[in-house]
Order: sequence, then C-alpha cells, then structure tokens
Amino acid sequence: MSARLRRLIRIAVVVVIVIVAASSAWVHWESRSRISADATRPWVIVLGDRVRDGEPSVYLRERLDTALTVVREHRAQRVLISGHAASTRGDEVAAMRKYLVDHGVDGRAITDDRFGVTTYNTCARAKSVFQVDKAIVVTQDFHLRRAVALCVAEGIDAVGLEADSDAGAYLTVRNWVREMTLSRPKAALDALIDPGPETRER
Repeated sequence: MSARLRRLIRIAVVVVIVIVAASSAWVHWESRSRISADATRPWVIVLGDRVRDGEPSVYLRERLDTALTVVREHRAQRVLISGHAASTRGDEVAAMRKYLVDHGVDGRAITDDRFGVTTYNTCARAKSVFQVDKAIVVTQDFHLRRAVALCVAEGIDAVGLEADSDAGAYLTVRNWVREMTLSRPKAALDALIDPGPETRER
C-alpha cells in the first residue's frame, strides 16, 4: 500500500468519525430533557416497523403496547400510526390499526399515515399534513432520541417515551451500530436539507 493511499484512508476515517460524532451530538442536543416516562400530550406517535403475515413484529408490538398504556392512562387523546403501507413485507399501518383496535382503542381516535416510510417523513408529515404540534413519540431506545430530534426540528413539541425491548444481544449491538454510523448522520442531513415529506407510497 502506497503512502498516498494510507494517507487518504486516514483522512477518510477521520471524516467519518467527525460526521458520526457531530450527528450524534446534534441528536442529543435536540432531544435534551425530552425523554419522559410520564409526559402528557394531545397526540402519541407510533413509528412503524416490519410486519409478517399481517402481524406486527416484536419491535412494533412493543411500540404499540407502550402507546396503549399512554392512551389507557389518558396521557394522549389521539394516536398517529405512521409506517410503510406499501412494503413488500406487508401493510404496516393496517397491522398497527388492527392491533390497537383489537386492544380497545376507538378507531376514531386513530389517524393513519400511510406514507411514513422514514422517521424524517413521519415527523415532517405529522407537522405539515396532520397539524400535530405536541406529541409523545414512541419507539425503542436506540431510535428514540433521533425520532425526537427530527420531530423537534420539524417544529413539534415532542417528548420521547421508550418502548420496552426484548431484543437479544446481537440485535441490540447491530441496531446501535447502524444507528450511530448510518441513521444519525442521515437524520442530521435530512434536518439540514429539510426536503419535505413524501406524498406517495414507494
């Protein structure tokens, strides 16, 4: 390996480290003092995840169960379910609605966002399409601060509520690595560019 190539690799590594550190710092700054176990807001936003044969994945079921607790404790009056309705794995939003209704939530209190294909898109559409100004955002710990930061960047007075997670060690490590190296840099870029929400399924 030539000296020039080694130097370019070192520069690339430094750039990656700076980007990862800066995006993580932004996420923590925007979500500071916004993680709460007992907050009250008009809306609770449930972020989608995979479904299989019409049934929510473990992660999604944990998010929905957390939202059910919020509704039952009268800490939110409306639920925004946001996910990928046209996924090849199934309609996330339909599965989320069915789960909530089957567990006692009035369907009239549920609003479907069938175009929430990314966390940024969920937050942007919550504000611009559904006029959500204040909300509790529900997801797992590795995802929570990023989701709150993106909603705050879109002008929503958001607080995060952590859903329980029974993921094993492998999934936990994988999710955190992906979160720090890919998802947070992308989130910071989305917030900076603010391209506007998707308006079609893909």
